[in-house]
This record gives sequence, C-alpha cells and structure tokens, in this order.
Amino acid sequence: MSQSLHTVFINPNQAKQAIAGQVGPFCRDLWAMGIERIAVKLEPEEDSKTVQQNRYLWGVVYKEISEQAKVGGERYTVDAWHELFKRQFLPRRTKKTYIAGKKRPVISTTIGTTQGLGIKKMSAFIEQVLAFGATDLGVRFSLSRWEEYRP
Repeated sequence: MSQSLHTVFINPNQAKQAIAGQVGPFCRDLWAMGIERIAVKLEPEEDSKTVQQNRYLWGVVYKEISEQAKVGGERYTVDAWHELFKRQFLPRRTKKTYIAGKKRPVISTTIGTTQGLGIKKMSAFIEQVLAFGATDLGVRFSLSRWEEYRP
C-alpha cells in the first residue's frame, strides 16, 4: 500500500464522498498497520505547468536567446541560460538539517527550480525571461506568447 493519498475536491458533495470513500478508509488502513499519526494538508490546487509552456520556454525563448545573445562577446547554451534565469528569477529554497553533535541546525540554500511550478508562476517566470532577453540582451523573439506556440 502506498503511504500517501492524493485527491482533489471539486465541490462539497464530491468532497464529502471522497472523505468517506477514500480518505477515511486510507486512514483506517494506516492505523491498522500501526501508524499512529497521519498528517493531512489541504490547499487550493493549481494545475502544474503545461507541456506547452515548457516546450515554448526551451524551444523558443532559451533557443533564441542562445542564438542571438552574447555576453562578453561569447554565446552560451540553452542550459547555461536556464541556470542563469533560475538563479535570477526563482526564489531560493532553504533547508534546516539537524546534525548529531551540533547544537544548531545547518542551513543550506538551493536555487529555485521550474519543476512543480503552476501555470501562473511558470507564466510569470517566462515573462521575466522574455523581458530580460528583450531589454537587457536585445533579443527579438519570434513568438512572445506561449499560448500561441505550436511545435
């Protein structure tokens, strides 16, 4: 049995049925297995970024930046541009790790990632990259809206 359950509530009646038919039995099974505590997290669901957004970002935006832009007289790969923009526009993530023998937790920071971004946040990221590419790098994009991209 999987130790997690994902369900989406779309209206009060469906939520009531899902709680009775899925959540309740799931919890009972975990308790029967000896698990004492179960955490439940409820939050508004946002669709994850679309395949179309991702294809547009890599197939148009990064590609055209890597073809047109030079920094210090040098061109860079799409991967190099992706790293720059993640560092520039996505929030860093911090993590506390407790280590034996240390009184305080060790705090590490990692750069943000586009993985798991919702449609709105991915759209905002793409807009920031487009604006930077156009204004700071002088890139002329062949297509400025991901919704119109058809690979």
